[in-house]
Amino acid sequence: MTNKQRKALGRGFGALLKAVDDKQSEENSTNIAQLEIDKIGLNPVQPRLDIDGEKLEELAQSIRMKGVIQPILVRPKTDGANSYELVAGERRLKASRMAGFDKIPALIRPIKDKDLLEIALIENIQRDNLNAIEEAKAYDKLLGDHGYTQEDLAKRIGKNRSTIANLIRLLQLPESIQVDLAENRISTGHARTLLSVTNEQKQEQLRNRIVEDQISVREAERLAKVESESKTGKAAKKQEVEISPQLVLTQDRLRDYFATKVLIKAKGEKGKIELEYYSKEDFNRLFELLMK
Repeated sequence: MTNKQRKALGRGFGALLKAVDDKQSEENSTNIAQLEIDKIGLNPVQPRLDIDGEKLEELAQSIRMKGVIQPILVRPKTDGANSYELVAGERRLKASRMAGFDKIPALIRPIKDKDLLEIALIENIQRDNLNAIEEAKAYDKLLGDHGYTQEDLAKRIGKNRSTIANLIRLLQLPESIQVDLAENRISTGHARTLLSVTNEQKQEQLRNRIVEDQISVREAERLAKVESESKTGKAAKKQEVEISPQLVLTQDRLRDYFATKVLIKAKGEKGKIELEYYSKEDFNRLFELLMK
């Protein structure tokens, strides 16, 4: 992440708007007003699906004591019952209503539809409000709706491309395991390990071990490896030659770069590098990186 991108994620709404290349004038950026809460509709593409009720009550109590310190971000609406549509600040809006407030300070900007999800996503990332599945779905939607490459998206939101790729891969897991991850029954590390198990039934079995026995990510990786080796059989294992420590480091670097499983097989000075892909989109992503 560059210094410029780090700053874009750390300076509040002004930086959020710049991070999505909003071309509106500086005059609009200071257009703050006290708006009636009942006239503000929720963001229809809010990336966060769940809000912790206890934390929302804590925020409401803070607002009762100190008010809303940072304005929410809204855009004007020309149709429907509400006068404005929320862009960012859903927790503050709901907590203010919970605290008994009728109005809330709001920054009013004419945000375009194509920027709506992007700004909300950046705001949630900045505050660490999203679980891994919510973040993955938001990235996937941005890639699909705007035609960004993962590299483009990484630059726009200040994330590493491999981070985005690894999160999107989590959407290949069965729905039940995605729910486990979203509700913190398993960690992101556990979820990545489950991705290495190609049989869905075996994934569920390993998931049960993780949840019921509370096993570590390292132990889950060991069990997944045992399953993989039992599947390939002894004949396949005999063909594999142990690679040097330097090649192991190179293999790890390639895994980080391509955000997928990479295997280096060496035989003397010869060998081969294998990359795994998990969907047509994943294949196209790897193809683009290789063609660079």
